[in-house]
Amino acid sequence: MRVGLTGSRGQVWQTSEAAASTGGGAPAQAGGAAGERVGTWAAWITFALLALLVLGWAALVFVVEPVRFAVLAPSAQAGVEAASVLARLFGALVLFLVPDDRYRVRLGWVGAGLVVLGLGRFVYGLLPPLAGGSLDLNASMYASLVTWSVAGGLFAVGLVPVTPPRFNRSAFAISLGLFVVLGGLTLAAEHDLPRLVEVENLETAAVTQGQTPLHGLTGWHWFLSVVPLGLALAALGGALRHLAGSRLGIWLVAAMTLLAGSQLHNLFWPSAYSPVLTTANLLRLGFAAVVVVGGVFELRRIAAERAALLAAEREYSARLEELAALRADFTAMVAHELGSPLAAIRGFADMLATGALDPEEQRQALAAIRTEVDLLNSLVAEVQAAASVERADFVVHPQPVPVDALLAEAVAFARTLPGDHPVKTVVEARGQVWADPERIGQVLRNLLNNAATYSPPETPIELRALADGRRIRIEVADQGYGIPPEELERIFEKYHRGRHGRGRRAGGLGLGLYLSRRIVQAHGSDLTVRSQVGAGSVFSFELEAVE
Repeated sequence: MRVGLTGSRGQVWQTSEAAASTGGGAPAQAGGAAGERVGTWAAWITFALLALLVLGWAALVFVVEPVRFAVLAPSAQAGVEAASVLARLFGALVLFLVPDDRYRVRLGWVGAGLVVLGLGRFVYGLLPPLAGGSLDLNASMYASLVTWSVAGGLFAVGLVPVTPPRFNRSAFAISLGLFVVLGGLTLAAEHDLPRLVEVENLETAAVTQGQTPLHGLTGWHWFLSVVPLGLALAALGGALRHLAGSRLGIWLVAAMTLLAGSQLHNLFWPSAYSPVLTTANLLRLGFAAVVVVGGVFELRRIAAERAALLAAEREYSARLEELAALRADFTAMVAHELGSPLAAIRGFADMLATGALDPEEQRQALAAIRTEVDLLNSLVAEVQAAASVERADFVVHPQPVPVDALLAEAVAFARTLPGDHPVKTVVEARGQVWADPERIGQVLRNLLNNAATYSPPETPIELRALADGRRIRIEVADQGYGIPPEELERIFEKYHRGRHGRGRRAGGLGLGLYLSRRIVQAHGSDLTVRSQVGAGSVFSFELEAVE
């Protein structure tokens, strides 16, 4: 609860709860910023290492013959591509399941790109052989360009803009429709499109050619292949710029780096859904593997969030049940506490109504009725005070107040308490403090009443004012029954009532210490307790001294 405090100095104070929430937020924010910096560095290091691997491998392919990699391996190529298809579709499914957070739109576009890659490989690479046919090399290369260009465009749409376009079912349907239309146009015009390569088939070239790049690549190949490469590089740049420090940074940057690297290698020896296994295929397999790893991490995160939400819901339900039980107990407690004085008032009123009492007995009956009425008033005031301190607009009005005046009023009240408790004052700090005299007086009355209630008759109560730097500490000490260690925190809870030395619950509504702590917190301090069973308790709080 945030409570504004205004005083004669025009100050605005916060309760300790608000201060704790404000102060506690700074370390959390600092920790989050530090984690983001670490994540950013990790993402950039991942990018640098993978980029060095991709570029170094590409350079070695040109100068070192043993590392030139373009082999006819139908079984291996089919396994690689099948695994890649499954990995891409798995990754897309996971990304579509991401809860609604600030990354969902970006991940939606990335997931759409993965779906296009999976469908492209299935439609153009796996389906024709199953149907007993095949695409010629030129059509297959155009189909590959369309697939990787559309997927790269979807990646770029999700990762490059500061605020990506909204992703929903319509956007997904339009993306798939664009892919289908472009693919259909490519296949329909396959004989009219410029040739991308002058060889008959890549299988023969893989067996007979030893050089890199592939002999026979045309200018159209070099020109059009820049499109998927450029889109992949744009997506990589967007991932580095916007997501490097996020939870997605490392795996998404790694995936986009491998994607761009595969497009670079594909420039020099395209595979085009053929049985030829190339370096581009291996990099695409690495891309798919990283997507799977990222998908697994996202699934674990989603599961952890769902578990946390479930735990929070259970805790909330338990809290609601506890509050319902407290409300029922409170209602019963109020009924009981009000019932006793009302019964006494009714009894004395009936006695007065008989007219059989002599004047002295009438005075005693009236005095008893007034006592019970005062008790009722105190119970009502306690409930009203509890409601008051919980209001959002609850304020205290600190002003300079002499310490002696606060203690004098408290001592005068203590002398009216039952039990004949001698009250001793120890004043080591004089002067004035910043306090709302009415509210602090209420706190002292509650503490003194508490001390008298939980102490044997005629045991002393001590009221102290001690210097503590620029603050003055007020203490109320008794030599009563003491508080068991397990009860020390619960005594400040609403409706909690302690036990007498004989183990019976004390009377009242259990609001005194709760109200007192809230009022003290509104003064920028806290109400604390030290206690030893059988030796007594000391309640204390601090007030700012007037300089």
